[in-house]
Amino acid sequence: MLKSKYRWDLPKLDAAEVAELSAGLKVDRLVAGVLAGRGWKLSRETSDFLHPGEDQLLDPYGMKGMSAATERISRAIRAGERIRVYGDYDADGVTSTALMIRLLTELGAIFDTYIPHRSREGYGLNIPAIDLASQAGVKLIVTVDNGISAVEQIAYAASIGIDVVVTDHHEPPEKLPDAVALVNPKQKDCPYPFKGLCGAGVVFKLAHAMLGRPVLEYADLAAIGTIADLMPLVGENRIIARLGLEQMRRLPIPGIRALSKVASVKHEEMSSGRVGFSLAPRLNAGGRLEHADTAVRLLAAADIEEAERLAEQLDRLNVERQELVEITTAEADELWQDQLSSQGAGRGRNVIVLAKAGWNAGIAGLVASKLVERYYRPAIVLATDAATGLCKGSARSIDGFDLHAALTDCADLLDHFGGHQAAAGMTLSVNLVESLAERLHEIAGQRISEEDWQPKRRVDLMIAMREATIGAVDQLASMEPFGNGNPTPRVVMRDVVIRESRTMGKEGAHLRVTVEQDGRSIDAVAFGMGNHRERLEPGIRIDVLGELSVNEWNGNRKVQLMLQDYRSEHLFVHDRRGERDLWSALDSDLRETTVAGSVVCCASPSVYAEAVGMYGHRGAIVCLYQDLNKKDAQTARSDLEAEPGDLTQMAATSERGVQAMEGIRHLILAGLPQDAEHVRSLRRRIAGNIDLERITVFSAGQGSRLASERASRVEAFPDRKQFGEVYALCRKKGSWLESPDGFQLETAQKTGWPLATIRMMHEVFIELGFILADGASRKIVAEPPRRELDVSPRYRRAREVAEGQNLAVMTSEQLERWLRDGHAGMPL
Repeated sequence: MLKSKYRWDLPKLDAAEVAELSAGLKVDRLVAGVLAGRGWKLSRETSDFLHPGEDQLLDPYGMKGMSAATERISRAIRAGERIRVYGDYDADGVTSTALMIRLLTELGAIFDTYIPHRSREGYGLNIPAIDLASQAGVKLIVTVDNGISAVEQIAYAASIGIDVVVTDHHEPPEKLPDAVALVNPKQKDCPYPFKGLCGAGVVFKLAHAMLGRPVLEYADLAAIGTIADLMPLVGENRIIARLGLEQMRRLPIPGIRALSKVASVKHEEMSSGRVGFSLAPRLNAGGRLEHADTAVRLLAAADIEEAERLAEQLDRLNVERQELVEITTAEADELWQDQLSSQGAGRGRNVIVLAKAGWNAGIAGLVASKLVERYYRPAIVLATDAATGLCKGSARSIDGFDLHAALTDCADLLDHFGGHQAAAGMTLSVNLVESLAERLHEIAGQRISEEDWQPKRRVDLMIAMREATIGAVDQLASMEPFGNGNPTPRVVMRDVVIRESRTMGKEGAHLRVTVEQDGRSIDAVAFGMGNHRERLEPGIRIDVLGELSVNEWNGNRKVQLMLQDYRSEHLFVHDRRGERDLWSALDSDLRETTVAGSVVCCASPSVYAEAVGMYGHRGAIVCLYQDLNKKDAQTARSDLEAEPGDLTQMAATSERGVQAMEGIRHLILAGLPQDAEHVRSLRRRIAGNIDLERITVFSAGQGSRLASERASRVEAFPDRKQFGEVYALCRKKGSWLESPDGFQLETAQKTGWPLATIRMMHEVFIELGFILADGASRKIVAEPPRRELDVSPRYRRAREVAEGQNLAVMTSEQLERWLRDGHAGMPL
């Protein structure tokens, strides 16, 4: 069995509904299945989703405050008043600011921009910045991507003669600021039907209102802000993102062209994924490490040479940011491991809470995300400041744990916090970090269910490999752009066979697996999973989960799967009994990289002694069949054929073996058991062992006689049909007296089975209630109970004895079936 990394949330689809969508929308079943699983019905709305366009953009004046905002900005332009655009330091904030630069430039306004410094000023409007605006003669501040919570600051601005127009998309507080205009679709009484716009999206709608038309040439920056801020790519966001991506592919501005170049992205191939993973991190890098002005100037640049210079500067900052994240993550990981050690046995606290001086608060969220990915538990990373006694940082959560709600229950420990279910930021006293960690540990223990501790992957569709055609995958592109709220479709293909697996990339970091089903094959590529090569050997049957894509190379196009996870309920059995040299063969199967989770079980003390001597120093677990299921630490057996000095090593090896038995992934059998006791021991060990992935069988000296024994030895135990034949003879006889040369001997002569076997079969029939025994008298029961053979203890004992005698001479197919049946817990 191969356990999956994730919980697979498999869909339950109505086949008739899928067929209706496929026919009505004229799309492949793959597309129809994904749509159905996501709740789409056959409607105009679904058709609009598949074909988003300019005509679907909403009237910007439906947004509360839009008329007041456009009137005040227009009045400032007419009067020649100085306007200051007050932005934010993340990618949404800088794209919002750059969009306002375009708009105000086109309108002929007198204006400048201001973005606060992340570490010195923090998020949003602040009074010193308002004072600077006053000193510069600013009469109107237009906020972008902030301002909805700035009650005190906006009141202060009004008191010194500065009006404020707020454009924002964050959740409004109960008390709103007294600004001349508040433009935010999330206001409680705002009738605007789409609430999911980002800050740049709100500015895009402001431009639409002020210029009297959808400003499609502004969609590029609005799309970047939407994707980078992880807004749901549905509704108007989907339209903005698609229009913006088309604009970037067709006619990129100098800033985007330059940024694409340093990110090694062809602007003609721009996608939501490339925006999110290549462009956005570079736009964010300035605000994290220095100042976000660099990103704003890049996006506003009219000259390609200036844009390239600024893009290279952001690229260097991004590399520095990556290195800093890597260093800080390593330090945080070490700190967490120290905590685990000090907390003793167990999984440690339910929430990772780490604080250290010298860390950069600007990358705390990125480090927290790395820890969540590595340990799958909520994480908080805090940078401490010895001068103030405070620490500031960010948190990331897991599915099933509302981080904002948990922090609300810890509000008495925090100076400030904000965020949502999945992410948050906070400031608190260094002295209260331990208290926060302890309280969050208790809250998480109460609110996170057992299954929530395993990450989940939502699957859109289960498909057969034959359905993954070029045409179907091309049609899936009609659902782009993909992102938050409209994720790239995930599919599962069940019971595929690995034909080939190999690592690729630097130091074999990645994996390429060729899988096949019903005569068809497909390549599955798994980035960062090169270390899974040992688990995914040719011949193994698995279920795969991933995203379908088209690989284009030298003009050829073929479907491939971007592999994210896999699992298998099959036990992989590798019969290597034909190997002549046990130890050379075992060496190849027990490499240094595969020692962990492997156990070598030996059929004899002499093989055990030699295996300990060869592999004990590597940390390999070596045991005898009788020790497979023992719970207490074993000592060396006195009958082992070894020198006294070796016995100490054997005892230690056996002790390690008992401690590690529960985590066996690879069971190596150096010889098969040949008596009933050892057969039972093996069967108990493999039955229902969810960690066990494969069993490799060697002959340990048995191989030389296998061929002749297989050829000459008759089947030693009757099957169900043969039991039935003997029972039919009993029913025909009706009744008889048991004697040494009586009916049993007659039956043996008729069937060819040994007398002892016939005697055993009769005893089984008596236990099952098929034959009534009274002294030497035997009589068939007229209406016997319906019972399976394995209900009889006598049958099970006899079967074990027979298999103990025959296991070593089974064919590969018989042995594989026996081991797999045992793993599945099937009765003997």
